[in-house]
Amino acid sequence: MTAMEEPMLSATQHQRVDRYLAELAGALGGLPETERADVVAGIREHIEAALAGRSPVTDADVDEVLRALGDPLAIAAEATGADGVSGAAAGPAIGGRRDAPVLSRDWVPAFVVVALLAAPLLLTLLATVGGILLLPFAVLAGWAALWLSQLWTPLEKLAGTFLLPALSVLLFFGLFTSGASEVCSGGVREDGTTYESCTTEGGWLTPAVFWAILIGVAAASVATAVVLYRNGRRRAAELAQSFSTGA
Repeated sequence: MTAMEEPMLSATQHQRVDRYLAELAGALGGLPETERADVVAGIREHIEAALAGRSPVTDADVDEVLRALGDPLAIAAEATGADGVSGAAAGPAIGGRRDAPVLSRDWVPAFVVVALLAAPLLLTLLATVGGILLLPFAVLAGWAALWLSQLWTPLEKLAGTFLLPALSVLLFFGLFTSGASEVCSGGVREDGTTYESCTTEGGWLTPAVFWAILIGVAAASVATAVVLYRNGRRRAAELAQSFSTGA
């Protein structure tokens, strides 16, 4: 493409394209640097070619082109074979087409949410009957599926790693550690009047503070679970479509 053919983009539109390409480059982290640069350069040329005939270029034009390209994670999954491999290793061939790899299928988002949010909560509540022994296995399995899958961005994976199990961790410490408690003592003075003195012992984590923190963490954990589940299912559907059609 010559310089004369390059579309004239505003600063905001350039930033929109650059963010898209940066997300793509991050998702291509499993490729060698030269191959990653080639894929990103090819997508950039495609964007410029799609916008070259539009003058002036509007924000809607940029959004339309990027939307037509699809999710950067889906592009990266195709470029890397979805698990950094290609051919039969990426999935069984059916009629000359390949299935999406196991950790990029539609059941993975639900598994991650259950393993990192629901299972730790249940096992923590069942700690007195041995449930706590299974907790590390559930969390490790959830973390492995979250980080090995191509269904989420690095930022989403970080959020899932810390925020999904956070509720059960807080609940565990709330159940098995003693927070602050109020201790009162009193007596009778020489003049016959009574008195009572109360002090707080055991630290700053009063029941009110604990419940306030618990509600905040619960809201963050549930919101993270919803985002990971919806984004994961959407990207899994896009990957399944791309693999089934050979796109």
